[in-house]
Amino acid sequence: MSVAGNGAPGSGAPEHAARQKQPGTSVMDGSSSSKVTVEYHDPSGLFPLVQDQLTSRFPLRNLHWKSPNRPLRSIDSLHVDLVPSKDSVHISGVTSPGLAPPDNAQSLNASNRPSGSGEHIRPPSKERRHQIPGLRQTPYLKIYLLRCDDSDTYKSTSRKQLREWVKAHTPPSQSSSSASTQENHDAFEWLILHVVIPNTPAASQPRGSVNLSTATGEKEKSSATSRWTRGTTTILEKIRADFNVSSKNAPDRVAQVRLQKETIPPHMLPATSSVTSPPITESPQEQERAWNDLIIKFKSLILMSFDLRVSQYEEDIREKESQRSLPGWNFCTFFMLKEGLAKGFESVGLVEDALLGYDELSVGLDTVLRDQANEGSETQGGVILDHSKDLHQRAVEILKRSQKDDGGRKEPVPHIHDAKPINSRRKNYRDLILANDISIFDFRNYIFSRQMSLLLRLGNAHSARSDLASKLQPRPNAGHRSVSVDDVHPGAKPGDDSEDLLSLAELCSRALNFLTFAGRLLREDLLNGAKDNGLTFPVQLVDNLVRSWTYAAVQQVLEETATSSLPISRFLKDASTGSSEKMQPFGNHGKEQKSSFAEPKTMVHPSRSSSLNYGRSSSADSPYSHTPSTGHIVYDNGQYHERPSPGQEISATQGKTGAQELAGTRAQLLVVQRRLLEQVGKSLGWSIGWEAILATVSQSSDLTDVKLDDDDDDDDELDDETATNAKIVKTPSATVGLSAADIVNAVSSFDQFRQLYESLSDIIVKHYRAAGQENSAQSILGDLAALRYELGDFVAASMYFGKMTRTFAERRWNIVESTMLKMHAECLKKLNRTDEYVDTLLDLLAKSAANKKSFHVTSKKPASTPTRPSVNWLDDDQVDTAGVLSELVGFSTQLPKDKMVSMSHYFGDISVEPYVRHHDDKDGFQLRLQFRHLVDDELALDQARIRLVSASSAQAREIWLQNSDPVTLKKGLCRIWLVSNVNTNGPYMVDTILIGAKRIVFQHEPFEKPEATTPLGITTSVSAASLKAAKKGRILCFPRSEAFQAKAYLSHFIHIDKQRSIEIKCSSGWNDIRSAEIRLRSASAGLRLRTADAKTVTGDVDINKESKPNPGVVSIKDMSPETRAVFRIPYDLEMVLPELTVKVEIDYVTDKGRFQFHETFTIGIELPLDVNVHDHFKSEAVFSKFNIKTANHVPLEVLDVGLEGSEDYDVHSPRKTKGPIKVFPKQPVAVTYQVTRKAGDMAKRRQSRPGIGSLSLSVVYRCLDEDVLDRLRDLFAAAVEASPVHRLARLLIATFIDRMQHRVISHQFEKIALLGKMDLGGFDGMGWDECLESLPHVVRDDTREWLQGWHEANTTIHLPTPSTPSSDPQKAPAPGTATAPPSPNPPRHIIITVSVPETHIVHTASLSLSPSSTPSSTSSTPTPTHNFHPIATTSQPLRTTLTISHTRQWASPSSLMALAHIPTPDAPLDFIYSIDANPEVWLVAGQRRGQFVAREGEVYSVDVLLVPVKPGLALLPGVDVRVRVKDKEGKDGGGGGGGAEGQELNCETDLKSYGECVMVVPDVRSSTVGVGDMGMGQGRSVVWMESVGR
Repeated sequence: MSVAGNGAPGSGAPEHAARQKQPGTSVMDGSSSSKVTVEYHDPSGLFPLVQDQLTSRFPLRNLHWKSPNRPLRSIDSLHVDLVPSKDSVHISGVTSPGLAPPDNAQSLNASNRPSGSGEHIRPPSKERRHQIPGLRQTPYLKIYLLRCDDSDTYKSTSRKQLREWVKAHTPPSQSSSSASTQENHDAFEWLILHVVIPNTPAASQPRGSVNLSTATGEKEKSSATSRWTRGTTTILEKIRADFNVSSKNAPDRVAQVRLQKETIPPHMLPATSSVTSPPITESPQEQERAWNDLIIKFKSLILMSFDLRVSQYEEDIREKESQRSLPGWNFCTFFMLKEGLAKGFESVGLVEDALLGYDELSVGLDTVLRDQANEGSETQGGVILDHSKDLHQRAVEILKRSQKDDGGRKEPVPHIHDAKPINSRRKNYRDLILANDISIFDFRNYIFSRQMSLLLRLGNAHSARSDLASKLQPRPNAGHRSVSVDDVHPGAKPGDDSEDLLSLAELCSRALNFLTFAGRLLREDLLNGAKDNGLTFPVQLVDNLVRSWTYAAVQQVLEETATSSLPISRFLKDASTGSSEKMQPFGNHGKEQKSSFAEPKTMVHPSRSSSLNYGRSSSADSPYSHTPSTGHIVYDNGQYHERPSPGQEISATQGKTGAQELAGTRAQLLVVQRRLLEQVGKSLGWSIGWEAILATVSQSSDLTDVKLDDDDDDDDELDDETATNAKIVKTPSATVGLSAADIVNAVSSFDQFRQLYESLSDIIVKHYRAAGQENSAQSILGDLAALRYELGDFVAASMYFGKMTRTFAERRWNIVESTMLKMHAECLKKLNRTDEYVDTLLDLLAKSAANKKSFHVTSKKPASTPTRPSVNWLDDDQVDTAGVLSELVGFSTQLPKDKMVSMSHYFGDISVEPYVRHHDDKDGFQLRLQFRHLVDDELALDQARIRLVSASSAQAREIWLQNSDPVTLKKGLCRIWLVSNVNTNGPYMVDTILIGAKRIVFQHEPFEKPEATTPLGITTSVSAASLKAAKKGRILCFPRSEAFQAKAYLSHFIHIDKQRSIEIKCSSGWNDIRSAEIRLRSASAGLRLRTADAKTVTGDVDINKESKPNPGVVSIKDMSPETRAVFRIPYDLEMVLPELTVKVEIDYVTDKGRFQFHETFTIGIELPLDVNVHDHFKSEAVFSKFNIKTANHVPLEVLDVGLEGSEDYDVHSPRKTKGPIKVFPKQPVAVTYQVTRKAGDMAKRRQSRPGIGSLSLSVVYRCLDEDVLDRLRDLFAAAVEASPVHRLARLLIATFIDRMQHRVISHQFEKIALLGKMDLGGFDGMGWDECLESLPHVVRDDTREWLQGWHEANTTIHLPTPSTPSSDPQKAPAPGTATAPPSPNPPRHIIITVSVPETHIVHTASLSLSPSSTPSSTSSTPTPTHNFHPIATTSQPLRTTLTISHTRQWASPSSLMALAHIPTPDAPLDFIYSIDANPEVWLVAGQRRGQFVAREGEVYSVDVLLVPVKPGLALLPGVDVRVRVKDKEGKDGGGGGGGAEGQELNCETDLKSYGECVMVVPDVRSSTVGVGDMGMGQGRSVVWMESVGR
C-alpha cells in the first residue's frame, strides 16, 4: 500500500471511497491511541493550505514535563492526530478540487477527500460526559484557523466569531467552578492561528507595531516601520490584546503564519488587490521561525492540558483510595479510573509510567483476591468471578465433540484460544470489568496483556511498531509512487529501528512468571466452571487445555520478542514442524497483512527518554537528573519555559545491549515449551531421551516413581465429591483439547514428536550459549546426546558429549549424568577414540570420587546435624564404577605419552606432613604423603614423587622426594614415606605432588604459584589467602648433626694487590666418602670462580687433578669420617660488589649411596677497616703516620700492626703495646714509622732508580660481630651437643645464629666491646616459635623446655679477651651468667702495599736568633734557655739568621733532570724563599722574598731583621722555599716546571724552627699610679706615685 506525501494534494482519488462516520469522541478500547488529538475549527477552509507545513513538523520532539510530585519526564517524540471539529464546514468552491475537507476524524495524516457543495456549518453541540473518567478520547488542544485579510473584517466579523468560539470552547482550566473542575479529566487548551494570505492588507502588516516583535523577537525592517507609524496596531496585536490573558504566567494563545503565493490556489487569492502598500517579504529563516513558534505553542499547550488531566486523575485516585474501607467501594471502578491515568501516560509516550501504573494495579488485584479468598462474597471491593462462562462453554463443546463416534472429524474444531491467547482486544475486557462480570483468569490475562504491549513498545519490537503503524492510518495514495514517512518528516530519525533488548528480556522474565501462574488459574477456572454446572471434566482434557494454552502463550511471547539483534530468535520460524504462527484447527488463516513501508521508531512510537531502569547500568545518569540540552519546552508546575533550539541536534548512537539477558529468558521459555511437550508425550506413552534410556539400563529397576504433583490427588477428591452429580462420560482421546499448532503436528506421529523435541533442544542450547549460561547449555546438550544415543547414532551422540565441558566433574552429578558418562565412554570406545575414551573414564571416576568426597565430609559432621533421608535414585554411590580404574590404567598403555590429570578430582584429603624425619644410618630425610583413595579398585603405583621449592628467593634449588618401594593403594586412607638424599637447610614448600600408574599421572599443586613476571614485564600478585596457606604449609628442612656439612666464607688472608679467594670448609661427619664433587655456581653478576686454581688449605684431603676438570667443579678424593678440610678458590670480579652469592652443590658417594648437599651462601667482601697514611719528609728520613679506623659501625680488635721494609728502605717501628687494641668508629688507631734509605753507592743507586721501593703494611684484626657470633655459636653448640635434643643441633644452631644476627645491631657492638659482655635476654624475646612449629609434636615440648632452661642459665654472656680476663677462675660464676670460649676461627690478616711518595727536592730551613739582635743599652742579649723562651721588646728590632740547605735523594735523577731542565742531577738550581709573617705580630724589615742558587748539600744563609708588634708569646715566622725552573732555552719558566707526562717538580720544606716562640714584652721606662678617694664628690684627694726606671 503506497502513501502520498504529507500535505500533497491528492489527485485522482477515487470518489467512491468509503467515508467513515465522524465521531466527536470515541470510547477507549483495549489499547491506547498512542497519540494525542488536536481538533481544528476551520470555517474558511484553510487547513489544506497549512497541512503540509504542520505534518512535516510532526511528531513533536523534545518535550519535557515536570510534575510537582514526579521527576522530570522527557518525551522524545509525540504524535499528533489532527481532526476537524463537528461544526467545521468547508464551503464548496473555497478550496481546489484536490483539497477537499477531511471526512475521517481518525486519520492522522489523511488526504482530504472532495466534499459535496451542499454542506453547511454545523453548530457546536454539548456532549454527554461519560460516567467513568478516562473512557473517552478527547482533544488536548483546539485550534481556530482564522482568515482575516484586513482590520475592518476583524472588527466587523472575525472578532465576534472568535469570541463566540472561545466562549464555547473555554477549557475547564480557566473556570473556577466545581463542576468545571471535574471536567479536568478532558482538559484541553485553545489556540488561534491567524493564516495570512498573500496579496491581502494583512500581508502588508508587520508582525508588530514596535521594533521588537512579540512572537519571534525580531526587529522589523526599516521599510515596514516607516509605513506603520507608532499609533498603528496590526491584526496580530489586536487578536492578542483581545484574547490573551494579561498574566505573567499565562501562555500566548495566538500565532500567525504567512503563506507563499505559489502554494495558494488561484481561486483563494483576492480577486482585486486593494493593498496600497507592498507586501512584506520574509526570508526563509523568518518563515521557519514563525512555524517553529507555532510548534512551540503546540508543545506548551498540550503539556498544560496533560498536566491538568494528570492532576485530576491523581486527585480522584487519592480520593478513591481513601474510600477503600467504606461500603460500596468497588475495585473494578477504581481499576478503570487508575487505568485511565496509565493510558494518558501511554498516549503521550510515557510508557514506563504507564507500566508502573499497571504494576500497581496488579498488586491491588492481588490484595483484592487475597481478601476474597479469606472473606468470601462479603469482601470489600466487589467479587471477582472464579470462572469464565465462555471458557466453560468452549470446553464443553470440545468434550462433546470428542464423545461422538467419529470424534467430530466432520465438524469444526472448537478451541479456547487462538494463535495469540494474550490479547487485550480478544474480549471486551473493559466492559466486563465495569460490569463486575470478569473472572480471575481473564482479569489477570488482561493486565498482563497490557503490560506486555507496553514492554513491547519500550523494547521497540517489530510487532509493536506494526501495530502502532496500523493506527496511524496513512492517506490514500494519489499516484503510483511509494513514499516513506521519513521522506516527508525531516525531524524523524531514519533507520532507528533498533530494539531495546533489556525491555524485551524484562517481558520474557515476566512472562515466565505469569504463564506458570496463569496455567494454574486456567485449570482452576475450568474446574470451577464444571463444578458450578454440575459437570466433571476429564483430567486429560483439563491437562491438554492448560498445556495447549500455555504452549501457545509461550510461543506468542517468543514471536513477539524475536529480534534481528539476536539472530537465533529467528530460528523458531524455520522449524521443520511447521510455522508456529498458525493454529492447526484454523488452517484457513492467512498471513498477517503488513504495510509496504517500514515505520521508524520515532514515527511509530511516541517515545521518551528512559527514567525507569530495567536491569540497566546504574552508572548512566537518569534523563531527568539534569535538563536536556536539546529541549525546547519544559512544563514545570503549571508553567512552561522556552529554551532556544540548538543549531544542530546531536544524535548519539547507542549500541544494542541486553542480548545475553534476552537470550537467557527466552531459553527458559523454550524450556517450558519442551517440558509441556514431554508431558504430552508421556500422556501418549511416548518416552524420549533419558526416560527411554533409563528404562533399558540396570539401574532402572531400582527407580520408583515419585509423585511431585499433588494436583492429581486433589482431582481425585474432586471427582469423588461430584461423582453423584456428574454425568457418565466416555473416556476421551489422549489428544483431546490440544489446539496449539506445534503440539498437534507433533502428536501426529512419534517421528514428528521426536523432531520437535530435538528442534526445541537445539534452539535452547543456542539461546543458553548466547546468554553465556554454559552450564545450562551443557545440560540440554546431554538431552540431545541421550536422544542420539537412543537412535544408535553414536557419532552424533559423541559430538554432543564432546561439546560438554568438564566442569561437572567438580560437582555432584546425579545418576542420569553418571549414565551419560558411561554412554559417552561406550560411544568413544566403539568409535576407537583412545584419548577421548580415557578422558571420559577419568570424568566418570572424578564424578564418583566427588560424590564420595562430599559424603566423607558430611560424615565428619557432628551427630546432632540433621541429615537428609537416603534416596537411592539420588545417590551416586549406586553408580557401578567397579573395574573402571583398572580398565583406565590398563588401557593407558596405548597412549603415546603420559596423561596428566588433577589428583584432587580422584583423591581426597591430600596433604604432606610438614615434619622431616632423618635416617638412622645415612644422610637425607623423609616426608610422609597422605591422601584418601576414594575408588573401590586397587591401584598399583609405579611412582610417587614430591617436589619441594625453596620459600626464600636465595635458595632456588628444587628437591624431589620419591618412594623407594612399589606401593599398592586400597580404598581408604593411604600413607607413603618418600625419601630424599639431599642435605639442605631452610624453609621449603610443597610445589607438586605426582603419583603415577602406567601412563596415568595424577598431579596436585597444593598452593598457588608465587609471583611471576609476564612476558610484558608485569609482576602478578599473590592472593593473601595463598600466602597464608603457603606459610602454614612450610617445611623446615635440616640435616642431622652427624651429616655432611659445608660452609663458604671469605678467606681470612687478603693481600691487597693479589687475587682474592673464598674458602669452602667441609666436614664429612659420619660419612666415609669415597669421592665427591664440589659444584660452585655464581649467583652474582660479574663473578668468576677460578675452580681450576683451587687448593687445599687445611686437612688431609687431596684435590683430584687427574680427572679432566669441568668448569665450576672441584673433584676431591676419599674423605674419612670426622674429617675436616678447607679449600681455597680464587675469584675475579668484573664490577664492584658489596657481597657475593655462591650456590654450593656437593655430590658425594658413600657406601650407603649417592648424596647431595645444597646451600646458598651470601659472603660479604667489603673490607671492615680503612687505612690512611700521612708522610713527613726530613733530610735523612721519612716519618709515615698510619691511621686505622672502621669502615662501618662495628668495632675492630687490632691484634698486630707492622710495616715491612724493602731493599731500598729500612723501617724503624715504635714500641708495640701489650694486648689487642680496640678500634671504635669515633676512635681510630694511629701508628707512626720512620723510614730511611739504605746506605750504598749513590751513583749505582741512581742508576737503579732508587726511591721506587714499596713497603708492606700488615694488619691482623678481628671484626667484633664475627668474633661475638663465633664465640656464641661455640657456646650454644657445646650445650646442644650435650643435651637430649642433640639430634636437632643443626636446626637449633642455625636458628640461634640467625636470630642473633637480626637481634644485635651494629651500634650495640660498641657497648659489647666496652663492657666485655652481652645480654641475651629471655626465651620469649628470641623468637623460637617458628622453629618449634616445624618440629613434630613428640619432640616439640621437650625442645621448648630445654631452650627455656638454657636461656635462664645464660642470660648474660661474658666475652673476655686475653688481656682482660673476665673474673677470678677460683670464683664461681654468678647465676644466669656464662663465659664464652675464645673464637675457634683464626683472625683476619690483610697486607696493604705502601709506596714511598717521590719528592724531588727537600729543603731544610732554620730561622735562628743572632746573639747581637738587641742593643746592649736597653736589655741583655735574648738567649734561649731550656726553661724559658727568648725575650724581646716591642718595637725593637730582632736580628735573625735564615739558613737553607736541600737534598735530592728522595727522587730519581732522571725525573729531576727532566722536570728541572738541568743537564746533570747535581747541577745548581735557582730557588726562591719567602718569609710568611703575620703582620699583626711581626714586621719584616727588608726583603721578605729572596732568590738564591745552590747545589745539593750547600748551605745558604741570610740575615733577617724582625720587629715584634705586640707583646705576648709569638711564633717565629714561617719559611717556604720553591724552585725556579727555567725552560729548555734558558728562559724563566716559573716555579714547578713540567714534564712530558704532565708531572710537576715537587718541593718540600722542613722548617726546624717551626714551633719556636719568643716572649715579647712592652718597652716601658716609667709608670705613674694614683691612689686616692674614688668617690664622686668634688673634694676628692689623689696621691700620684711615679716610678723611675733604672
